[in-house]
Amino acid sequence: MKKITLEPICLLAVLALGAAAPASAQTLSSAAADSPSAIRPDSTYGLVGDTYSAVTLGFQKQQGAPGLLHDYEFVYNKALHKQGNWGIDGNLTYDYLTGSAFGVHDHRNLAEGGFTAYALEPLGKPFVTADAGGTWERWGNVSRKEFVYTLTAGVEVPLVRNLVLTPFAEYQAEPNHVGPPIGFSDHVWNYGVKATCRITSQWSASVTGSLDQYNRNDFGYRLGVDYHF
Repeated sequence: MKKITLEPICLLAVLALGAAAPASAQTLSSAAADSPSAIRPDSTYGLVGDTYSAVTLGFQKQQGAPGLLHDYEFVYNKALHKQGNWGIDGNLTYDYLTGSAFGVHDHRNLAEGGFTAYALEPLGKPFVTADAGGTWERWGNVSRKEFVYTLTAGVEVPLVRNLVLTPFAEYQAEPNHVGPPIGFSDHVWNYGVKATCRITSQWSASVTGSLDQYNRNDFGYRLGVDYHF
């Protein structure tokens, strides 16, 4: 991904949301402590620690050409182990990004797999995800492939019943990259906030907004649907 001049404002927003959401969740939880629908510290909510598959559609604004990319993503997350107030998930992610400029098409693919370690705390689920995989791109008649890894840290915070807010920070790197890129960048920090609403016991929907630091002018958002097994 890439970045935007609103970065300082958005970073402050992410930090503010991360700080305000737990307080909001604590207030709501206290107010509804005697209600059957109150959020319990040991309840299952959000996406971390659950087995689900997700399909999302995203749009990414970037400097240069193409200026807009469509991002189609598939995610499979498996709850591998849960003991006490901590657990481990395994995940697979595939992204297909496409755009065009001056009659030339840009096709990008990113496939990664990894693990998420998380804790179940009274006010949320802090987590860390480590992924690794490959990325390949074709821009007109030029193509390249690279190894890539991604590190993500965040916290899922329940706001009200069935609704969670997840501020996060993500670092993505292509350590084998040499020469000028034709689309991907070497090392990128992404910052964002994701809201997930549990609609039924098996379905949830999410919306994510993010920005990155590549050139301080790029941002993206995505809409997703999740099926819980």
